Amino acid sequence: MFVIVGSVLLAIFVVPAPWGQLLVGGALVWEVVEKLLLLWYSKRMPPAIGREALIGLPVTAVSACLPEGWVKLGGERWKARCSEGAGVGDSLVVEAVDQITLIVAQPPILPRPRKDLPCLRP
Repeated sequence: MFVIVGSVLLAIFVVPAPWGQLLVGGALVWEVVEKLLLLWYSKRMPPAIGREALIGLPVTAVSACLPEGWVKLGGERWKARCSEGAGVGDSLVVEAVDQITLIVAQPPILPRPRKDLPCLRP
């Protein structure tokens, strides 16, 4: 908007007649293209908000969860419920959200690669 106002003021008071009209036209085109690019950029990915965004995030227990306690998520303390229990400092994963309570569990244990099998690389 400031580009259009500035170009109109320049066209009236500073720039000669034929160039002033081109300046205002260029400013209008610039504003339209800028708005379209910003709209396209903002629609590229949906915002990650709400309880769905919390599921799968790692948390750290700040008190014993037997079965309820407190965890830390992104610098904030949350009330949590852990059915299998967790001690202070344990790393957990958010499985669900019940109102303002996080349902957490131990992270899944991934199998380690076996060292006795040869590595097949092409």
